[in-house]
Amino acid sequence: MYIGVDYYPEQWPRERWQEDIPLMKELGINVVRIAEFGWSLMEPEEGKFDFTLYDDAIAFMEEHGIKVVLGTPTATPPAWMAHKYPDILPADVNGVTISFGARRHYTVNSRTYQYFTKRIVEQMALRYGQHPNVIGWQTDNEYGHEKSDRSYAEEDRRAFQLWLKEKYVTLDALNETWGTVFWSQTYTAWEQIPVPRKVYQEHNPSLLLDFDRFCADAYNRYNRLQTEILRKYSREDMFITHNFVYTDLALNQKEMAKDLDFVSFDNYPVWGGLAEPITPAEIAHHHDLCRGAKPGKGFWVMEELIGAQGWSRIGYLPRPGQAKLWTYQAVSRGAEAIVYFRWRAAHFGTEEFCHGILDHDGVPRRKYREVKEIIDAMNAFGDEWIEAEYKAEVAVYYDVENAWAWNIQPHSDALTHKKEFLRFYSAAHSLNAATNIVSPGDSLEGYKVVIVPIYFLTNPEFNEELKKYAEAGGTVVFTYRTGVKEPSNVVVDTTLPGRFREMAGIEIHEYESLQSVQQNTVVGVSGAIEGVESAAKLWCDLITPTTAEVLAVYKDTFYDGTAAITRNRTGKGTVYYIGSAVEAGMLEKLYAEIFAEAGASTLPSPEGVEIVRRTGKDGKVFLAVMNHNADSGAVVQLPAGRWSCAVSGTTYERELQLDKLGSIVLVTS
Repeated sequence: MYIGVDYYPEQWPRERWQEDIPLMKELGINVVRIAEFGWSLMEPEEGKFDFTLYDDAIAFMEEHGIKVVLGTPTATPPAWMAHKYPDILPADVNGVTISFGARRHYTVNSRTYQYFTKRIVEQMALRYGQHPNVIGWQTDNEYGHEKSDRSYAEEDRRAFQLWLKEKYVTLDALNETWGTVFWSQTYTAWEQIPVPRKVYQEHNPSLLLDFDRFCADAYNRYNRLQTEILRKYSREDMFITHNFVYTDLALNQKEMAKDLDFVSFDNYPVWGGLAEPITPAEIAHHHDLCRGAKPGKGFWVMEELIGAQGWSRIGYLPRPGQAKLWTYQAVSRGAEAIVYFRWRAAHFGTEEFCHGILDHDGVPRRKYREVKEIIDAMNAFGDEWIEAEYKAEVAVYYDVENAWAWNIQPHSDALTHKKEFLRFYSAAHSLNAATNIVSPGDSLEGYKVVIVPIYFLTNPEFNEELKKYAEAGGTVVFTYRTGVKEPSNVVVDTTLPGRFREMAGIEIHEYESLQSVQQNTVVGVSGAIEGVESAAKLWCDLITPTTAEVLAVYKDTFYDGTAAITRNRTGKGTVYYIGSAVEAGMLEKLYAEIFAEAGASTLPSPEGVEIVRRTGKDGKVFLAVMNHNADSGAVVQLPAGRWSCAVSGTTYERELQLDKLGSIVLVTS
């Protein structure tokens, strides 16, 4: 297994290399990522290339047995380029050009920038594509991050119009699909179609969704431009990856992954300004997204948080044991390599308060010792753990296009797609059900339960897969706002939940959008949630059952007694419909009943304790047990059998005591 660091040799005098690299070797580091921000060194003047610094750095790594991943430097075009060729620069939603001075100051639609990208990537590939110590490439860095996923410059307008012409062929088809007769928006020439810059009210939602699709396609083409050059000049055993961030950007990571050998991910559970980390479920969801981007493939964490992070504001200091816990969480969910960000905190620049394994003085202390403990533990596992099978029984649907549609029309001042997706994902995570993320085109065969959160923008391919799955005996969980939109982002003209009325056995004749100052109440009337009350926030679908059984109703509102949660038998399967944003306590009780009935395994644990099971080819079971609670220990009831710590050999039966932020990997013994 590779465990490494992100290193910036250009930021340190060469004498410091003489200290850093031996320290890395002593720690057990076996890979570094370098060069992703080095364009101005590689091409200090237009057309003049100098790779001396990176030649020397790679050679020094090789002397110490440390492999190298090279980043293409296209996330930071140099100052000379922005000055001489301002058409490479993006523009914001107001049409204001984004200045040189930070990073990601380019639009992928600039033909000039595409030319310079091809040239620098080709020069790097010619230089290092056969180098024995370079094991792989990372294209660019964090595509689309920091609002760079959408650009509204003239180059983007030109490219958007060409993209639309290719998609729709005729203006009549575009006008019909978008419904441009509304507000006299009919287009009679392709050149009339804008990029969606700021307007007084709101743009046509179909235009907005197509613009997001265009932006995603543009990034896919730009990434492919790089991967094709890298493959042409590189050894067959060199991999190509990209380090994603998952914030519902106008990127289609699953589509982009087709041009990558595997995906990578930058895991920052906490960042500057946050008082505490994001939830364990949200971190787990990001790992599941990575695993789902290329089914059957593991992934890398190319940047794993190790110290307090921030630019102008510095975030939470990871507590002792937290880096180990986050590492175990990543590996248990499919990570095959961990690269810690960063080796040492920089003395200058925007990221000078991004703390690393070493802080500004370069002295090894607590974080160094913690990484040493992690590496020693991972060496004790060998590759058995990362090669063991992660067998998911519960699928959770995620489609980035659905996220875009929600971001265009969020309905409530309190609703975001990410938070609502996590509401319905987190309840499964709390029960330690083994989850996979599925998207359009994925098979649902083999899953016991499929959860489909806020399925607003429908996908025809997934619709058919879902119906087949339920008819054959599968269990489907729908939530409010299911079946509302066609793929063109127009509302269906049939009674909601649209195509799923018969499947769910319900009709929705009315609904209410609740703002942040409003809430109703839902009370269970049947099954595991009988007598359980929950606040009903954000949205209330007023459900009229046709064949469905009522499990919960609304109270304390003019629609008292109206169905809020239902269950329907369809074909050989079962379909649940949750009509409001109910609280975790009710969802977890409902999910526990759903999973038990469907035969999906759960592993009960105290709040904040995550358990992930993997099974080796020889039948050996690995159980990663992680206490995310920073203030309290936990007593965990173990599955039947005898378990031993994979590192110390200590044996456990029935229960396990974990310290706060404690984590352990157990194996059957």
